[in-house]
Amino acid sequence: MTGASLTFHHVGLACESLAIEVAAHRTLGFREEGAPFEDSTQRIRGQFMVNAGFRVELLEPLGPDSPLAGSLRRGIKMYHQAFLTSKIRESIDALVEDGALLLSAPCSAVAFDGREIAFLILQTALVVELIQM
Repeated sequence: MTGASLTFHHVGLACESLAIEVAAHRTLGFREEGAPFEDSTQRIRGQFMVNAGFRVELLEPLGPDSPLAGSLRRGIKMYHQAFLTSKIRESIDALVEDGALLLSAPCSAVAFDGREIAFLILQTALVVELIQM
């Protein structure tokens, strides 16, 4: 891939109940990173958790029209991998040039203090989130 380099940030996990998933991750040694958040644009409620430097973003759908609802109905728990980029549009262009499909154009995200995020799907069917640094 040409363009801006990508740095791993987190794995997004879809869940039916944020409270149940947070409790389960606590038993695995994860601890909350920041406060829970809600993003009406993305139609999700979430919580970041970390364990030994590994970060997960637990995501609960806000209603049946949330992008997560379909994934959960299909039994998909690992929703996406997320990467930081210094140049989100260049990274999108490079991934699309390599065969990815843009799922959602850059938009402001509550979880990242208003920085832009975008979602793409690779030819391997992996959903990737890009986060503007």
